[in-house]
Amino acid sequence: MKAGKVYIVGAGPGHPELLTLKAAELLKRADVVVYDRLIQEEVLALSKPSAQRLYMGKPVGKHDSRQDEIHELLERKAREGKMVVRLKGGDPFVFGRGGEEAEYLAGRGIPFEVIPGVSSALAAPLSAGIAITHRDHAACVAIVTGHEAKDEETRLDWPALARMETLVFLMGVKNSGKIAARLIENGRSPDTPAAMVQMAFWSDEHVVVGTLATIADDVEREGIKPPATLVIGEVVRLREKLRESHRDLKRRADGSSRFEPAPAPDELLRLATGGLGSQALGLALEQGLFDRLEEPASAGALAASLGLDPAALGELLDVLVALGLLESGEAGYRNLELSSRYLRSTSPETLRPALLEEASQCGPWDRLEAYLREGCRDFVEGGIEPLHSESCEALARFAAPSVAEKLDLSDSSPALLVGWGGESYRKALRTRWPQLEFGSRNPFEGENRGLMMLDPVPARGGPYGAVLLAGLLGSCNRGEVQKALEAASRALRPGGLLVLVDTFLPATALPPPEVALGALGRRIARGGCRSWSTGRLREVLAGLGFAGAETKALPAGMILVTARHGQEPPREP
Repeated sequence: MKAGKVYIVGAGPGHPELLTLKAAELLKRADVVVYDRLIQEEVLALSKPSAQRLYMGKPVGKHDSRQDEIHELLERKAREGKMVVRLKGGDPFVFGRGGEEAEYLAGRGIPFEVIPGVSSALAAPLSAGIAITHRDHAACVAIVTGHEAKDEETRLDWPALARMETLVFLMGVKNSGKIAARLIENGRSPDTPAAMVQMAFWSDEHVVVGTLATIADDVEREGIKPPATLVIGEVVRLREKLRESHRDLKRRADGSSRFEPAPAPDELLRLATGGLGSQALGLALEQGLFDRLEEPASAGALAASLGLDPAALGELLDVLVALGLLESGEAGYRNLELSSRYLRSTSPETLRPALLEEASQCGPWDRLEAYLREGCRDFVEGGIEPLHSESCEALARFAAPSVAEKLDLSDSSPALLVGWGGESYRKALRTRWPQLEFGSRNPFEGENRGLMMLDPVPARGGPYGAVLLAGLLGSCNRGEVQKALEAASRALRPGGLLVLVDTFLPATALPPPEVALGALGRRIARGGCRSWSTGRLREVLAGLGFAGAETKALPAGMILVTARHGQEPPREP
């Protein structure tokens, strides 16, 4: 497969109208967007609905904690043939570690391009009315990392910095006192003006002005937190004249960016699953999950301490990961920074009581709580309800044209579809291949479901050039997806194409929240088979003699998986 390309893109100071035109264009076309902690939702809203949005932010103060993981993710997605936008606040090459990421990609032969952005070193002083160079006050400026101020062994030349007319320190909130002390020790006047600019160009921008002697106390008193930029020099005095510039960056009435593209189908599904998301958050808060996850813990250990079913609790934790509240790794689940700050009951900034009240107004979570105690039923209860049938047909009708665009069935007659959307797929596929011999059967409808699932892909009429399995996860009992895959392997001719269209969970990335919530809601309400990841699916397909499995994203959170049967089909015992 031809490798894709990685664009390392600067997002500027945060407001979507301050993106470069190139950055906005790339976001609209990207298959994958890998973004950091300081990227605003209004910027991410530019990405197309089918794009994977992968959060790879690092906790404050732990700047090396995920860099290797980021490198590997960029390489992996590019090797999958994807167009990847690595979105970084400010400019990628100004204390953004973009240089390291570009170096890693270059060393592995991955095509890449770097798109500049407006660095906060320039934007934050500008937003505060501070011109960092000025004919009367400053002919030079230095941009410095604030991290090394605390280190005795440092690459910074403090005597030289103390002589610079303007200094801009990035990531210097925590060390503002040490920065000021180092400069004063090396000859800078304690009366030198200094300013700290927090959240430049946003509605909650806050500027604190003082001197080198007072700035650390001023910052602490005003409660300034990252992201913030420290400016030192006589140019700070210009703020008194320039602070009243009139901006026309678009804002909503609530003060944030007025950047609201029309809802895409994926966003409508997010709206539909939002109630369950509120219940999941409410129950997690009520059970104290975030208080228990400051350090990594496994689902099994948490379940044992809370008296819950470990598999069901694992599903809830995976939903919280998809919602961007937790992260998961080999050591288990743990809080992301958002949860540590606002969802723990002992945090000074906790919003737990307010969120519990809001979540409770969206409906009780007693069914979800019962599910966590009892676990999932292996069999679909009550058969196929009319609404479920209509839902599956609607999703199939929505997906069929996209599936047809991504397939090549020119040499695949006869083809058989098993599952939902027979007429929709017949129309879409025959539009492209009028001579295609196409048949369909839905084992989930009618009174003979049990008999039909004994032989879900009958060999009669085959061997087939292609077998399509559509929408099985929402209708199968536990173990029936495996049976359908085995039956398909027997019914396909050697070299035949297997096509699966379903809400599989990505193996190496977070699923969209609506997919994770939809799967959890289905299992709470109806029982049935567990969710399948694309990683698990690849393993099963390899064991059945399939090769070259490929995955492609579809609208509405669905995934298209294709694989070729590479050997004689196994004989039925």
